[in-house]
Amino acid sequence: MLNGTLKTFSLSSLLQICSNENNTGTLEFYMNNTLCGRVGFDNGDAMYADFLGMKGVDAVRQISLLKEIDFKYNNANAISEKNIDWDINFLIIDSTRYADESVAYLNELKNTIKEKYAIESLNFFEYDNRVFSSLNLHGVRYFESYDEDKFKVVCLDKNIKARIQIVFNQKILTDSLLIYMIGKGIL
Repeated sequence: MLNGTLKTFSLSSLLQICSNENNTGTLEFYMNNTLCGRVGFDNGDAMYADFLGMKGVDAVRQISLLKEIDFKYNNANAISEKNIDWDINFLIIDSTRYADESVAYLNELKNTIKEKYAIESLNFFEYDNRVFSSLNLHGVRYFESYDEDKFKVVCLDKNIKARIQIVFNQKILTDSLLIYMIGKGIL
């Protein structure tokens, strides 16, 4: 059975394996043992994808950004619905390109934010905060939390349409931060 984590196995590799083996079934993605996304195959063709409220190619793109998410292939669970009309090779190339461009964007954004604020890190959000354990919260666009001496912001970046997490080394006034992020085109 094909299972593991995207930290050790890339999404593009998984898609390629399922295609090469002409699989019919579902590649399922889990966080905290809760199903949060799927890519359905029919004879090796990707036919369907969903991830936390996103559908089709957008769902595949989002999954391509994550590393701390578990997966398993389930050949007993075929999905009959179709929301992907792309050739599997184009889907693999597109999701890889999207991930590469998103990483480059994140690096630029990190430098931009560091000009105004002291930040510890800026990364793709891995859905590790318990607030996001409910799949009904996929529409949340901005969330703040305090963890001891860290101020964390999770937001849906409108440029790459992906959730990012910024960890600041200091408390920041929310209004000031929101105005800054809107001005920089992040929100």
